[in-house]
Amino acid sequence: MRIVLSFLLVVLTLPVFAQNSLLRQGNKAYDEGKFGQAFELYERASSKSPQKANYNSGTALYRLKDYGAAAKAFENSIKEPENKNQALLNQDALYNLGNSAYKAGDKETAKQAMRAVILNNLKDKDAKQNLQFMLKQEKAQNNQCQQPKENPQQNKDNQENKQNQDKQNQEQQKQDQQQQNQQKQEQKEKEASAKEEAANVLQMAQEHKQDLPKTYVRSNQIEKDW
Repeated sequence: MRIVLSFLLVVLTLPVFAQNSLLRQGNKAYDEGKFGQAFELYERASSKSPQKANYNSGTALYRLKDYGAAAKAFENSIKEPENKNQALLNQDALYNLGNSAYKAGDKETAKQAMRAVILNNLKDKDAKQNLQFMLKQEKAQNNQCQQPKENPQQNKDNQENKQNQDKQNQEQQKQDQQQQNQQKQEQKEKEASAKEEAANVLQMAQEHKQDLPKTYVRSNQIEKDW
């Protein structure tokens, strides 16, 4: 039987029961949460029931968070099956080996163990879920590694370049604005000068008209020639 712990990936099978008194004592200590005592009893039982003792030692070591040793114990519990019960125990041992290896940081062994569980039983949903989880996590890590690493000095240089560019843009805008203002001022001065010149020409024309002889001054009166 398997139990689901707090972490989704970690689904651990319980210790196996046996007629061996040391195994029974170890299981009792395990149920009481005395995992260190349970492990010692399982080790003492290994001479009479090596497969079951190793398997149970793995469950106790896992609870003690000694994941590397737990993986080794589960691996040692796997043997060529002589009957259906041993085959089922191998299947659970492989499954727990995968979980223990994953917690120990050995992701490759964990994936291989889960694949072996699935090959032995294509309907094992827990193993499939765990393998999918690991493959998805591995893919995400690979994608992250492929992304260019940040260079603090390069980031600093880029920031300084951006600041310099912004400063140059501001100075150029200021110069453009000053040039536009100067052009407007020159245009106003030209227009004012043109108006003043036109006024002077008109005044001079009027003054010159008054100085002309009357014979040259045209009149709107029509002279009769009869």
